[in-house]
Amino acid sequence: MAGTAEEIAANLRERIHRGELRPGDKLPTMDQLVEQYGVARQTARQALALLKQEGLAEYRAGRGGTIVREKPTTRMVRSRAMERDHMGYYSGASVQHWRVIPGTQTEVTTEPVPADVAALLGVDAGTPLVVRRRMNGDPDIERHRQLTDSWLHPAAVEALPVLAGSSGLGGIYDRIEEWAEQPIVWNEEITAATPSPAEASALLLPPGVPLLRVIRTSTVTIDRKPLVAEVNDIRMSAELFSVAYQLSRRGAARWPVRPASENFYES
Repeated sequence: MAGTAEEIAANLRERIHRGELRPGDKLPTMDQLVEQYGVARQTARQALALLKQEGLAEYRAGRGGTIVREKPTTRMVRSRAMERDHMGYYSGASVQHWRVIPGTQTEVTTEPVPADVAALLGVDAGTPLVVRRRMNGDPDIERHRQLTDSWLHPAAVEALPVLAGSSGLGGIYDRIEEWAEQPIVWNEEITAATPSPAEASALLLPPGVPLLRVIRTSTVTIDRKPLVAEVNDIRMSAELFSVAYQLSRRGAARWPVRPASENFYES
């Protein structure tokens, strides 16, 4: 029974999803795959590599080969609300105790802004902007960490040069609100991304694990016009974290509802 690397990987993947192969179980060796499928060792090696790239398998020297990778059975739900304590704003009670990862610090540089962030700030993609980068996390759980890039609008930096250095007590949000003399309005978008090698290393991500990406905008009114003063690009493990929220009923979905009058599958 011959097959391609993709076909062999698909068969093993299905066995994993069905629970026939469970976390910690050894996968067939290359020699076993060669014999079972009648393929070259290179093809068998590529099939196992595909499963490793997807995060379904990993090589364990002590286990004598490639095994089904154990994944977390639960995720930490990241509440999305801006709260405040004696140190300033923080985004959700679940991370109030988080701190900067030991051995790291906030890095302030000027770099070309990526296109999606540039669009939110209203500047051209590639424009050199001040960005504040840091990594923080749970002091007690090593893998619970996140990367945060804070991209600043040129008008905000011009008015507040402190944003390009040590921002002082309360951080950049306090400085922006002092400048605007009004509260920041925050909005967030939840998306996903493939991590770069540097991001995977910093966040301790196994192969195949995507990023949960939260893009937060900070808007104030300057000279009677809304200004996105900052875009916060937050990345974390999509395997360890999730965002959950209750769906509200709007419009005709408010209870009591009207009986349906058409068949969804026939209209």
